[in-house]
Amino acid sequence: MLFNTITFVLFHFLFVLLYWISPLQRIRQALLLASSVVFYAWYYWPFLILLLISMVANYGFSRWIEHSRSKKILGFAVTANLCNLGFFKYSEFLAENVAAVLRLTGLQIDPAAVDQNFSWVLPLGISFYTFQIIGYLIDISRGTVKAERDFLIFGVFKCFYAQLIAGPIVRAKDLMPQLKERRRFNANNFQLGLYFMIAGLAIKICVADTLSQFVDHGFENPGDLKTLHAWLTLYGFSFQILSDFWGYSTIAIGLGLMYGINLPLNFNLPYIAKSIRDFWRRWHITLSEWLRDYLYIPLGGNRHHQYRNLFLTMLLGGLWHGASWNFVIWGAGHGLWLILERFCPRIFPKKRVFGWLKVFLVFNGVSLLWVFFRAPKFADAMAYFGALLAPPYASSDTPPEALITMLVAFVIFMVLLGKSLTDRRFLTWGLFRQVAVTIVLLFLILAYASARLDFIYFVF
Repeated sequence: MLFNTITFVLFHFLFVLLYWISPLQRIRQALLLASSVVFYAWYYWPFLILLLISMVANYGFSRWIEHSRSKKILGFAVTANLCNLGFFKYSEFLAENVAAVLRLTGLQIDPAAVDQNFSWVLPLGISFYTFQIIGYLIDISRGTVKAERDFLIFGVFKCFYAQLIAGPIVRAKDLMPQLKERRRFNANNFQLGLYFMIAGLAIKICVADTLSQFVDHGFENPGDLKTLHAWLTLYGFSFQILSDFWGYSTIAIGLGLMYGINLPLNFNLPYIAKSIRDFWRRWHITLSEWLRDYLYIPLGGNRHHQYRNLFLTMLLGGLWHGASWNFVIWGAGHGLWLILERFCPRIFPKKRVFGWLKVFLVFNGVSLLWVFFRAPKFADAMAYFGALLAPPYASSDTPPEALITMLVAFVIFMVLLGKSLTDRRFLTWGLFRQVAVTIVLLFLILAYASARLDFIYFVF
């Protein structure tokens, strides 16, 4: 069930209504779990079996870890979760690379046979809920949270549908207390949540889905692009992936608010970052914090082998995004960039006049690295880089004027709405402005809702 469908909107408001008219908190908790199970099963019901098995297993792991305080049991539980993720996400990638190495030794292995034997349907949200539960188990081992004994509360934490598929990655200490507390209906929260939901849908449908048609064409046919058009398409993907993922996260926060639940901010205007470190403090914030707390710091953080730890963290962060060498290169690129910033902290003088230049350089550097993220294979990425540097006589089927219009529209859209999606300033607006903005967004959604495309991060 996609957020950007009428079916989901009706589903969500039905359960919100049932939630608030329920007299007991226990019923409300049961409704949250039931709605999450239905939501997950709606997309492809066999995935639900895996989710429920993971839920039961990790409930047991959490209790076992708290009782024993054993690092070995924690290691076993984390390994079990990673093996589950690896089986579905990386088995084909691993088999292909092993087969390639064996072919170098002279063994004849059919690549098609490898794809057929190790190709799996990736369960929705498995990367996100795996990281979320691993963080929970580690927190129990560290003693920062207690293992939840109420299976119903644990189940909602594990699979709350607002953030189940693509985050934000929520910590137990932030979500579980909210699930236990019986709250009164708050009109301001509901109003803000509705605005976030509508604004997120507008960003997804009007910007991300519209840009996708230009981006898909460009990356499928890089040899047909003029140099200017290749750069415009590259910027188009930069804005598409931000709009798509930021739109999802904004909707998720809005859904939570309508239940009286606060989910963490996941994006904070990342393309105005003045350094790559600043970028990762603004882009997919909950993943950045997860990598910092559960990978970078345990590796030694800033204390020991800082550059190695930065590189490994971003390398594994890239691999988390997908089973492809392109994602490894993408992560490694960000890791090397972070090292360069730490190693050369005074590349630019600390004067305000250089602020926009830093933003320009960071945005373009991030955009260039997006080529590896978007291109299906390394050869495709190299072909696209060739198009970026090609002479301007190549043919083009799609006029760049339409893409330029969309990019300008995105910038205007973000200038007008961006800050209102990082805080609660919507509630400070006058009633006329609130209503006017909401009506305009609804009009845009209806005008552009011709196609219902999956969210990009559904496949991660």
